[in-house]
Amino acid sequence: MRSLRLAAAAVACLSTVALLSACDPDGTGGGDTAASAPAASAPSTPSVPGSSGTAKSPAAGEGTPGKAGRLPAGVWIDPKAVPLNAALHWKAPGSAVKVLGEQGAFRIETLCLIPRDDSFTQLPMAETASLGGAAGDWAADQIVASFGSSQNYSGRAQSAHAVFTTLKEGVKNCATTVPGTVVKIDSEGGTTLAATLSIPLTGGGTAEVHEYLSTPDGSVAELTLHAQLPAGARPRTAWSAPAATGVLDALGKPLCTAFADC
Repeated sequence: MRSLRLAAAAVACLSTVALLSACDPDGTGGGDTAASAPAASAPSTPSVPGSSGTAKSPAAGEGTPGKAGRLPAGVWIDPKAVPLNAALHWKAPGSAVKVLGEQGAFRIETLCLIPRDDSFTQLPMAETASLGGAAGDWAADQIVASFGSSQNYSGRAQSAHAVFTTLKEGVKNCATTVPGTVVKIDSEGGTTLAATLSIPLTGGGTAEVHEYLSTPDGSVAELTLHAQLPAGARPRTAWSAPAATGVLDALGKPLCTAFADC
């Protein structure tokens, strides 16, 4: 009887070895292939300014409550401070705000074909608004971009100033990137620039432009009044404006107040 029990045990052991060999013929002990294979990466979500791809509540001063990555409502210029308001009655820019897409650009970038550098790559919040305008006359647009609130100060002022510097140098060099452009600097400071430009258009005619740039602390604000006209034509409304420094002050102050960081 003892010999029969030993024989049965030997058969059982041999069967077990055979079964294990069948499951793992190369002897690596890899186990279940599906379990050991790397997990497939989830498809990436395209990023846009104002969104990191992960929903989160904005810190104080970083955006409108409930809208992660959106700018505070108070960052926009008072339309009464915009040149030609008495004649053209600009609407409040905050009433028609759009978030700039991943490839969105400041208006002067497009007009002067300003090459971008790395200073633009980390811009988290950027929005644009039209103040109104009509064909054959002046139109006005504002763009505000921000690197966040004072609660996340590290490097934000330097980052905003780098963007501002790229735009400022792009304005000054517009005749190089768009041959035939005429540039006149109306006002220039360490954090502000106002300029008048006449830029030839690819399809003919010119863009008459009054450009205002301000970088209060960690943000960049652009106000552009522009008229796209046939060659030799003038806007229906004659240009009239207060001192450029007054317009620049009205452009920058709302961001100081909204972010409480100036």
